Amino acid sequence: MTLRICDCISSIKTDINLDAKWDALDADASVNRCITAVTECLKSAAPNFTQAQRVHLHQILLSIRHGHFAVRQLLQPEGEQPLSVNVMPLVRSQLETLYAICLIIEKPVTLDDYLKDGWKKLFVRHIAVREECRTLPRVTKGLADVEKWLEQLRIVSGVTDVEKQTVEAQELRMHLPPAPVTIPSFPTPIRVINQLADPDRKRMLSRLYPEYQFLCGFVHFSPATVTLTSLLDSRQPFRKMFTTGQITEMWQKEIAGPAMWLNVISVIQCCTEFLTIYRNDVELARCCVEAWKPLSENTFIGRVIWELRSRKLLGAIA
Repeated sequence: MTLRICDCISSIKTDINLDAKWDALDADASVNRCITAVTECLKSAAPNFTQAQRVHLHQILLSIRHGHFAVRQLLQPEGEQPLSVNVMPLVRSQLETLYAICLIIEKPVTLDDYLKDGWKKLFVRHIAVREECRTLPRVTKGLADVEKWLEQLRIVSGVTDVEKQTVEAQELRMHLPPAPVTIPSFPTPIRVINQLADPDRKRMLSRLYPEYQFLCGFVHFSPATVTLTSLLDSRQPFRKMFTTGQITEMWQKEIAGPAMWLNVISVIQCCTEFLTIYRNDVELARCCVEAWKPLSENTFIGRVIWELRSRKLLGAIA
């Protein structure tokens, strides 16, 4: 599937409020309230999710909360430093989590794929080190302990003996076990969009896909990272072409603004999606409505996501 801009944009009828103030501490509070509300919900039974799956979802939510505060750490006040450019890959991870959560909520079985794929990546890396160092007793002794830990994680992740044997046979080009079972890779964002059935959810993630591609430019080899890092490095002659005010404005527009807004939107929309499971949870709905107010009023991308998806999920309370 090739996603074009004309397939995912919508017309914005009213301007955002340029005078509105919403500082980083407000964002922290919204993130904490929404994630706390969801984790409280996950203590209760949910359709199509086992207790073990709810525990894993709980851990994913705690992870994106840590991700939010890592973003905040890299965007400290007066943080126009080359290091701050490295916030973008982290925001990409936050946005990827939104894609994953949307798929898992719609198709709970994909949570098993997520866990198994995560284990497989660790196991494949272990196989590589084990095979390279098989003649080194000091290393193989340590790898035996790693193998025990991987075996415990395999059981927690739901990976069967046959799936483990299949991975090893494939990686080493050995004979496959009888009736081999391949662990599927967890889908990338574009594949998530293709697999979704809910039209509003699909439209929302389609609109966020250009933002995801923008963030990918800071992960893959790209001029964006090199150029912005050079601009922020006081030792580079390139920086002397600009005033301090111009550098600060560029940092806010190209790094701090997009990073903070896309990060917070990713976290809050993850929480909002859980209203499709816990439809009657008033506290979760209240926290999400409060969080979405500045997001939808202060940013164009927040306004669009609110109109495409979030307002309908929050219903009458919005």
